[in-house]
Amino acid sequence: MHVFYLLFQTLMSKFTTKKQSKAGTSRVLNEKLLYSGNWSEMVEFSYEDDGKQVRKWEGLHRKHHSSAVIIIAQLKPSGRYILIRQFRPPTDSYILEFPAGLVDNEENHETTATRELLEETGYVGTVDKISPNLLSSPGILSETVSFAHLSVDEMLPENLQPVAKNEPGEFIRVFLKYPEEISTFFNQEKKKNVLFDVKLYTYFMAQGLL
Repeated sequence: MHVFYLLFQTLMSKFTTKKQSKAGTSRVLNEKLLYSGNWSEMVEFSYEDDGKQVRKWEGLHRKHHSSAVIIIAQLKPSGRYILIRQFRPPTDSYILEFPAGLVDNEENHETTATRELLEETGYVGTVDKISPNLLSSPGILSETVSFAHLSVDEMLPENLQPVAKNEPGEFIRVFLKYPEEISTFFNQEKKKNVLFDVKLYTYFMAQGLL
């Protein structure tokens, strides 16, 4: 497995190029695979800091270095947001979040956003805009995430009685909330010991709704 990982990294380096940072001189020299699971890989980085000192760091990659899309979807014309709640084993808690998913091979972010919205909530939407690739926890995780803003026409026949297509083991609860309901709804969820995804909470805080 370690040999395969090294071969994979070598092969990928031939087909991908990284622009040299203009912010400093630190750079990763190599990676050592510590553990490979079904969905993630733990690696040890050897990197050179700005003082030319070689250091070690541990981090995580998504398997196959997949990126993710966070879906901010609003029903039109009502303006209600589509939110979901599901159990997340690493937190041992139920988490309130936006619908989201990983970008499959040969998919673009727009396709992933519409597919995941349908699978997790049953709603059919159209993409208005996509953010650049962003980082949610760069101290430990290399995964990039993009925000996809979607409009959902609630008058379409397929959106009148949406049926989610959850995968086995997914038990996703869907909520539709008007902007003015967000603060009260979040307080209700807190009383149930529900936790909040940072991207969800930050978005509504920036909107002045929390």
